[in-house]
Amino acid sequence: MGFFLPIRNWVFQTLTSLPVSTKQNFTAVYRCFTSTTLCRWAESIDPKTFHPEIKIKDSSMMKKKTGKNRFSPKPFSAFAAGSSKMRAICNTNNAVANDSSSPLNIVSPPDIPLSAKEWEKLKEEYQHFKKFENVMFESMITNHSPVDVAKSLLVAMAKRDGDIEYNYLVMYLTICVFHKDIEEIYDIYNIMKAKYKSLEASAYSLLIKGLSDSPHWKETLVLLEKVKKVSFHSKQNYGDCIEGALLNQERNLAFELFHEMVAENLTPALTTMKLFFDFCQPVKDDHLKNKCIDILYYLRDHQIYPDKSLMLSIKQWFESIPRENWKGNLTSMNNSRQCPSCGHFLEDINLSEEEYINVKEKIKRDVIEGTDVFRNTSPQVSLN
Repeated sequence: MGFFLPIRNWVFQTLTSLPVSTKQNFTAVYRCFTSTTLCRWAESIDPKTFHPEIKIKDSSMMKKKTGKNRFSPKPFSAFAAGSSKMRAICNTNNAVANDSSSPLNIVSPPDIPLSAKEWEKLKEEYQHFKKFENVMFESMITNHSPVDVAKSLLVAMAKRDGDIEYNYLVMYLTICVFHKDIEEIYDIYNIMKAKYKSLEASAYSLLIKGLSDSPHWKETLVLLEKVKKVSFHSKQNYGDCIEGALLNQERNLAFELFHEMVAENLTPALTTMKLFFDFCQPVKDDHLKNKCIDILYYLRDHQIYPDKSLMLSIKQWFESIPRENWKGNLTSMNNSRQCPSCGHFLEDINLSEEEYINVKEKIKRDVIEGTDVFRNTSPQVSLN
Protein backbone atom coordinates (compact mmCIF):
# COMPACT_ATOMS: atom_id res chain seq x y z
CA MET A 1 0.00 0.00 0.00
CA GLY A 2 1.27 3.46 -0.74
CA PHE A 3 0.42 6.99 0.18
CA PHE A 4 1.55 9.57 -2.35
CA LEU A 5 1.97 13.24 -1.65
CA PRO A 6 2.81 15.57 -4.56
CA ILE A 7 5.45 18.13 -3.71
CA ARG A 8 5.86 21.36 -5.65
CA ASN A 9 8.08 21.35 -8.70
CA TRP A 10 10.76 18.82 -7.98
CA VAL A 11 10.04 15.70 -5.95
CA PHE A 12 7.22 13.62 -4.61
CA GLN A 13 6.94 12.09 -1.18
CA THR A 14 6.14 8.42 -1.15
CA LEU A 15 5.17 6.66 2.03
CA THR A 16 5.12 2.90 2.00
CA SER A 17 4.37 0.42 4.72
CA LEU A 18 4.80 -3.22 5.39
CA PRO A 19 1.67 -5.41 5.16
CA VAL A 20 -0.90 -4.53 7.78
CA SER A 21 -4.49 -5.48 8.43
CA THR A 22 -7.21 -4.14 6.16
CA LYS A 23 -8.57 -2.02 9.00
CA GLN A 24 -5.35 -0.07 9.03
CA ASN A 25 -5.23 0.54 5.30
CA PHE A 26 -5.50 4.14 4.29
CA THR A 27 -6.93 4.04 0.80
CA ALA A 28 -6.58 7.66 -0.21
CA VAL A 29 -4.11 8.07 -3.02
CA TYR A 30 -3.05 11.51 -4.02
CA ARG A 31 -3.21 12.78 -7.55
CA CYS A 32 0.19 12.99 -9.11
CA PHE A 33 1.31 15.63 -11.49
CA THR A 34 4.14 18.11 -11.53
CA SER A 35 3.08 21.53 -10.43
CA THR A 36 5.08 24.11 -12.29
CA THR A 37 4.79 27.80 -11.79
CA LEU A 38 5.61 30.41 -14.34
CA CYS A 39 7.90 32.79 -12.51
CA ARG A 40 7.65 36.46 -13.36
CA TRP A 41 8.91 39.38 -11.44
CA ALA A 42 5.69 40.76 -10.03
CA GLU A 43 6.01 43.43 -7.38
CA SER A 44 3.43 45.50 -5.59
CA ILE A 45 3.81 49.20 -4.93
CA ASP A 46 4.56 49.91 -1.30
CA PRO A 47 1.95 52.40 -0.06
CA LYS A 48 4.52 53.79 2.35
CA THR A 49 6.29 55.47 -0.54
CA PHE A 50 3.37 57.86 -0.95
CA HIS A 51 3.57 59.14 2.61
CA PRO A 52 6.05 61.94 3.24
CA GLU A 53 7.09 60.38 6.55
CA ILE A 54 7.92 56.89 5.36
CA LYS A 55 11.47 55.65 5.05
CA ILE A 56 12.93 54.49 1.77
CA LYS A 57 15.20 51.64 2.77
CA ASP A 58 17.33 51.46 -0.33
CA SER A 59 17.18 53.86 -3.23
CA SER A 60 18.92 51.41 -5.50
CA MET A 61 16.22 48.85 -4.75
CA MET A 62 13.54 51.40 -5.60
CA LYS A 63 15.26 52.23 -8.87
CA LYS A 64 15.37 48.56 -9.67
CA LYS A 65 11.65 48.26 -9.00
CA THR A 66 10.82 51.19 -11.23
CA GLY A 67 13.09 50.18 -14.08
CA LYS A 68 11.99 48.94 -17.49
CA ASN A 69 12.67 45.32 -16.57
CA ARG A 70 9.69 45.42 -14.29
CA PHE A 71 7.27 45.24 -17.20
CA SER A 72 6.47 42.21 -19.28
CA PRO A 73 8.65 41.70 -22.37
CA LYS A 74 6.23 43.40 -24.78
CA PRO A 75 6.78 46.48 -26.96
CA PHE A 76 6.18 49.60 -24.89
CA SER A 77 3.15 51.63 -25.90
CA ALA A 78 2.38 55.03 -24.46
CA PHE A 79 -1.27 54.39 -25.24
CA ALA A 80 -1.55 50.98 -23.55
CA ALA A 81 -4.16 50.61 -20.85
CA GLY A 82 -2.79 51.73 -17.52
CA SER A 83 0.48 53.08 -18.92
CA SER A 84 -0.26 56.65 -17.81
CA LYS A 85 -0.97 55.55 -14.25
CA MET A 86 2.13 53.35 -14.21
CA ARG A 87 4.34 56.24 -15.36
CA ALA A 88 2.88 58.45 -12.63
CA ILE A 89 3.61 55.79 -10.00
CA CYS A 90 7.16 55.30 -11.28
CA ASN A 91 7.83 59.04 -11.29
CA THR A 92 6.49 59.34 -7.74
CA ASN A 93 8.66 56.46 -6.56
CA ASN A 94 11.77 57.96 -8.17
CA ALA A 95 11.05 61.35 -6.62
CA VAL A 96 10.65 59.86 -3.15
CA ALA A 97 13.67 57.58 -3.55
CA ASN A 98 15.88 60.49 -4.54
CA ASP A 99 14.62 62.71 -1.75
CA SER A 100 17.47 62.75 0.75
CA SER A 101 15.31 64.83 3.12
CA SER A 102 12.78 62.03 3.63
CA PRO A 103 12.18 61.86 7.43
CA LEU A 104 13.17 58.25 7.91
CA ASN A 105 16.34 58.79 5.90
CA ILE A 106 17.29 61.34 8.52
CA VAL A 107 15.73 60.07 11.76
CA SER A 108 17.19 56.91 13.21
CA PRO A 109 16.17 55.47 16.59
CA PRO A 110 18.63 55.54 19.49
CA ASP A 111 20.39 52.37 20.56
CA ILE A 112 19.65 52.82 24.26
CA PRO A 113 16.59 54.04 26.21
CA LEU A 114 16.38 57.81 26.70
CA SER A 115 14.94 59.86 29.53
CA ALA A 116 11.99 62.20 29.01
CA LYS A 117 14.35 65.20 28.83
CA GLU A 118 16.56 63.48 26.28
CA TRP A 119 13.56 62.69 24.10
CA GLU A 120 12.43 66.32 24.27
CA LYS A 121 15.90 67.47 23.28
CA LEU A 122 15.93 65.04 20.35
CA LYS A 123 12.49 66.23 19.30
CA GLU A 124 13.71 69.84 19.24
CA GLU A 125 16.48 68.83 16.86
CA TYR A 126 13.83 67.54 14.47
CA GLN A 127 11.23 70.20 15.18
CA HIS A 128 10.51 70.65 11.46
CA PHE A 129 8.70 67.29 11.60
CA LYS A 130 5.08 67.78 12.57
CA LYS A 131 4.75 64.28 14.04
CA PHE A 132 8.14 63.41 15.44
CA GLU A 133 6.83 60.55 17.60
CA ASN A 134 5.05 58.97 14.65
CA VAL A 135 8.19 59.10 12.50
CA MET A 136 10.31 57.74 15.34
CA PHE A 137 7.99 54.80 16.03
CA GLU A 138 7.87 53.97 12.32
CA SER A 139 11.66 54.02 12.28
CA MET A 140 11.77 51.76 15.35
CA ILE A 141 9.45 49.26 13.68
CA THR A 142 11.53 49.30 10.52
CA ASN A 143 14.81 48.85 12.39
CA HIS A 144 13.42 46.38 14.95
CA SER A 145 14.48 48.54 17.88
CA PRO A 146 14.60 46.96 21.35
CA VAL A 147 11.44 47.09 23.43
CA ASP A 148 13.04 49.16 26.20
CA VAL A 149 13.97 51.91 23.71
CA ALA A 150 10.40 52.11 22.41
CA LYS A 151 9.04 51.99 25.95
CA SER A 152 11.18 54.94 27.00
CA LEU A 153 9.57 57.04 24.26
CA LEU A 154 6.11 55.87 25.33
CA VAL A 155 6.84 56.81 28.95
CA ALA A 156 8.12 60.24 27.89
CA MET A 157 4.91 60.86 25.92
CA ALA A 158 2.78 59.79 28.89
CA LYS A 159 4.64 62.17 31.23
CA ARG A 160 4.29 65.05 28.80
CA ASP A 161 0.70 64.56 27.61
CA GLY A 162 -0.81 62.58 30.46
CA ASP A 163 -2.13 60.00 27.99
CA ILE A 164 -1.03 57.96 24.99
CA GLU A 165 -2.89 57.95 21.70
CA TYR A 166 -4.31 54.75 20.26
CA ASN A 167 -2.03 54.61 17.22
CA TYR A 168 1.12 54.85 19.38
CA LEU A 169 -0.09 51.97 21.53
CA VAL A 170 -0.54 49.88 18.39
CA MET A 171 2.93 50.81 17.13
CA TYR A 172 4.48 49.88 20.47
CA LEU A 173 2.48 46.65 20.46
CA THR A 174 3.93 45.84 17.03
CA ILE A 175 7.45 46.10 18.42
CA CYS A 176 6.57 43.96 21.45
CA VAL A 177 5.02 41.25 19.28
CA PHE A 178 8.08 41.15 17.06
CA HIS A 179 10.33 40.61 20.08
CA LYS A 180 7.79 38.27 21.76
CA ASP A 181 7.82 40.30 24.97
CA ILE A 182 4.83 38.60 26.58
CA GLU A 183 4.76 40.77 29.71
CA GLU A 184 4.61 44.02 27.76
CA ILE A 185 2.07 42.59 25.30
CA TYR A 186 -0.24 41.65 28.16
CA ASP A 187 0.19 45.06 29.81
CA ILE A 188 -0.75 46.84 26.57
CA TYR A 189 -3.69 44.46 26.18
CA ASN A 190 -5.01 45.41 29.62
CA ILE A 191 -4.51 49.12 28.92
CA MET A 192 -6.35 48.95 25.59
CA LYS A 193 -9.11 46.79 27.06
CA ALA A 194 -9.69 49.38 29.79
CA LYS A 195 -9.58 52.40 27.47
CA TYR A 196 -11.45 51.19 24.39
CA LYS A 197 -14.63 49.18 23.97
CA SER A 198 -13.52 47.95 20.58
CA LEU A 199 -10.27 47.86 18.63
CA GLU A 200 -9.35 47.73 14.98
CA ALA A 201 -8.88 44.34 13.34
CA SER A 202 -5.13 44.95 13.01
CA ALA A 203 -4.80 45.51 16.77
CA TYR A 204 -6.80 42.36 17.51
CA SER A 205 -4.58 40.41 15.13
CA LEU A 206 -1.43 41.66 16.86
CA LEU A 207 -2.81 40.71 20.27
CA ILE A 208 -3.85 37.25 19.07
CA LYS A 209 -0.41 36.65 17.62
CA GLY A 210 1.38 37.99 20.68
CA LEU A 211 -0.67 36.10 23.27
CA SER A 212 -0.90 32.76 21.44
CA ASP A 213 2.47 31.61 22.81
CA SER A 214 1.89 32.69 26.40
CA PRO A 215 0.14 31.62 29.62
CA HIS A 216 -2.69 33.94 28.52
CA TRP A 217 -3.33 32.04 25.28
CA LYS A 218 -7.03 31.50 26.07
CA GLU A 219 -7.51 35.25 25.70
CA THR A 220 -6.91 34.73 21.98
CA LEU A 221 -10.22 32.86 21.74
CA VAL A 222 -12.02 35.88 23.21
CA LEU A 223 -10.17 38.20 20.84
CA LEU A 224 -11.04 35.97 17.88
CA GLU A 225 -14.74 36.37 18.65
CA LYS A 226 -14.28 40.13 18.91
CA VAL A 227 -12.46 40.46 15.62
CA LYS A 228 -15.36 38.65 13.93
CA LYS A 229 -17.62 41.50 15.01
CA VAL A 230 -15.50 44.33 13.63
CA SER A 231 -14.01 42.86 10.47
CA PHE A 232 -13.41 39.77 8.40
CA HIS A 233 -11.34 37.36 10.44
CA SER A 234 -8.37 35.90 8.65
CA LYS A 235 -6.76 32.51 8.42
CA GLN A 236 -3.81 34.00 10.31
CA ASN A 237 -6.08 34.74 13.30
CA TYR A 238 -7.26 31.15 13.34
CA GLY A 239 -3.73 29.87 12.79
CA ASP A 240 -2.43 31.76 15.83
CA CYS A 241 -5.29 30.47 18.01
CA ILE A 242 -4.65 26.92 16.80
CA GLU A 243 -0.96 27.29 17.61
CA GLY A 244 -1.80 28.45 21.13
CA ALA A 245 -4.11 25.48 21.67
CA LEU A 246 -1.57 22.96 20.37
CA LEU A 247 1.26 24.46 22.41
CA ASN A 248 -0.88 23.87 25.50
CA GLN A 249 -1.85 20.30 24.55
CA GLU A 250 -5.45 21.29 23.73
CA ARG A 251 -5.54 19.19 20.56
CA ASN A 252 -9.31 18.70 20.40
CA LEU A 253 -9.84 22.46 20.66
CA ALA A 254 -7.29 22.98 17.89
CA PHE A 255 -9.17 20.61 15.59
CA GLU A 256 -12.45 22.36 16.43
CA LEU A 257 -10.91 25.67 15.38
CA PHE A 258 -9.59 24.06 12.21
CA HIS A 259 -13.03 22.77 11.20
CA GLU A 260 -14.61 26.11 12.10
CA MET A 261 -12.03 27.81 9.92
CA VAL A 262 -12.79 25.52 6.97
CA ALA A 263 -16.53 26.06 7.47
CA GLU A 264 -15.86 29.81 7.11
CA ASN A 265 -14.33 29.11 3.67
CA LEU A 266 -10.88 30.07 4.90
CA THR A 267 -8.03 27.99 3.50
CA PRO A 268 -5.62 27.05 6.31
CA ALA A 269 -2.01 28.05 5.81
CA LEU A 270 0.48 25.24 5.25
CA THR A 271 2.24 26.28 8.47
CA THR A 272 -1.02 25.78 10.38
CA MET A 273 -1.52 22.28 9.00
CA LYS A 274 2.11 21.49 9.77
CA LEU A 275 1.44 22.26 13.44
CA PHE A 276 -1.07 19.41 13.68
CA PHE A 277 1.38 16.83 12.38
CA ASP A 278 4.16 18.20 14.59
CA PHE A 279 2.15 18.21 17.82
CA CYS A 280 0.18 15.00 17.20
CA GLN A 281 3.18 12.68 17.12
CA PRO A 282 3.89 10.12 18.31
CA VAL A 283 0.42 8.89 17.45
CA LYS A 284 -1.18 7.43 20.58
CA ASP A 285 -4.86 8.16 20.02
CA ASP A 286 -6.90 6.71 17.15
CA HIS A 287 -9.32 9.63 17.42
CA LEU A 288 -6.58 12.20 16.81
CA LYS A 289 -5.06 9.95 14.17
CA ASN A 290 -8.30 10.00 12.20
CA LYS A 291 -8.51 13.76 12.53
CA CYS A 292 -5.02 14.13 11.05
CA ILE A 293 -6.03 11.82 8.21
CA ASP A 294 -9.02 14.12 7.63
CA ILE A 295 -6.53 16.94 7.06
CA LEU A 296 -4.82 14.78 4.43
CA TYR A 297 -8.19 14.25 2.76
CA TYR A 298 -8.70 18.01 2.86
CA LEU A 299 -5.39 18.52 1.06
CA ARG A 300 -6.34 15.91 -1.52
CA ASP A 301 -9.87 17.15 -2.17
CA HIS A 302 -8.77 20.77 -2.55
CA GLN A 303 -5.60 19.97 -4.52
CA ILE A 304 -3.38 21.74 -2.02
CA TYR A 305 0.23 20.67 -2.45
CA PRO A 306 2.48 20.68 0.62
CA ASP A 307 5.82 22.41 0.64
CA LYS A 308 8.95 20.60 1.77
CA SER A 309 8.51 21.52 5.43
CA LEU A 310 4.96 20.16 5.65
CA MET A 311 5.97 17.10 3.65
CA LEU A 312 8.66 16.22 6.18
CA SER A 313 6.23 16.68 9.07
CA ILE A 314 3.71 14.34 7.42
CA LYS A 315 6.47 11.81 6.80
CA GLN A 316 7.54 11.88 10.45
CA TRP A 317 3.92 11.67 11.57
CA PHE A 318 3.33 8.49 9.56
CA GLU A 319 6.55 6.96 10.83
CA SER A 320 5.48 7.67 14.42
CA ILE A 321 2.32 5.54 14.13
CA PRO A 322 2.94 2.42 16.24
CA ARG A 323 2.68 -1.06 14.74
CA GLU A 324 2.16 0.17 11.18
CA ASN A 325 5.83 0.30 10.11
CA TRP A 326 5.56 3.27 7.77
CA LYS A 327 8.71 4.32 5.99
CA GLY A 328 9.02 7.46 3.91
CA ASN A 329 11.42 8.30 1.13
CA LEU A 330 11.81 10.83 -1.66
CA THR A 331 11.39 9.76 -5.24
CA SER A 332 10.91 11.30 -8.67
CA MET A 333 7.79 10.43 -10.65
CA ASN A 334 7.60 9.43 -14.29
CA ASN A 335 4.83 9.84 -16.84
CA SER A 336 3.41 6.38 -16.18
CA ARG A 337 1.92 7.43 -12.82
CA GLN A 338 3.62 4.42 -11.26
CA CYS A 339 5.72 5.03 -8.18
CA PRO A 340 9.27 3.77 -8.81
CA SER A 341 9.67 3.13 -5.09
CA CYS A 342 6.70 0.88 -4.27
CA GLY A 343 5.14 0.21 -7.68
CA HIS A 344 1.68 1.57 -6.87
CA PHE A 345 -0.23 3.71 -9.37
CA LEU A 346 -1.26 7.20 -8.44
CA GLU A 347 -4.80 8.41 -8.84
CA ASP A 348 -5.61 9.77 -12.30
CA ILE A 349 -6.48 13.47 -12.48
CA ASN A 350 -8.96 12.82 -15.31
CA LEU A 351 -12.62 12.64 -14.31
CA SER A 352 -14.51 9.40 -14.65
CA GLU A 353 -17.77 9.40 -16.59
CA GLU A 354 -19.78 9.43 -13.37
CA GLU A 355 -17.73 12.30 -11.91
CA TYR A 356 -18.13 14.27 -15.14
CA ILE A 357 -21.92 13.87 -15.08
CA ASN A 358 -22.06 14.98 -11.44
CA VAL A 359 -19.95 18.09 -12.12
CA LYS A 360 -21.98 18.89 -15.23
CA GLU A 361 -25.28 18.67 -13.38
CA LYS A 362 -23.97 20.72 -10.47
CA ILE A 363 -22.74 23.53 -12.74
CA LYS A 364 -25.99 23.46 -14.69
CA ARG A 365 -28.06 23.61 -11.50
CA ASP A 366 -25.99 26.12 -9.50
CA VAL A 367 -24.46 28.34 -12.18
CA ILE A 368 -26.44 28.25 -15.41
CA GLU A 369 -29.95 27.92 -14.00
CA GLY A 370 -29.11 29.38 -10.61
CA THR A 371 -31.75 30.69 -8.24
CA ASP A 372 -34.26 33.39 -9.04
CA VAL A 373 -33.19 36.02 -6.49
CA PHE A 374 -35.83 38.50 -7.66
CA ARG A 375 -38.67 36.03 -7.24
CA ASN A 376 -37.43 34.86 -3.85
CA THR A 377 -36.97 38.35 -2.41
CA SER A 378 -39.97 40.17 -3.93
CA PRO A 379 -43.37 40.31 -2.19
CA GLN A 380 -46.10 38.23 -3.70
CA VAL A 381 -48.53 40.32 -5.74
CA SER A 382 -51.93 38.90 -6.53
CA LEU A 383 -53.79 40.21 -9.56
CA ASN A 384 -57.59 40.14 -9.39
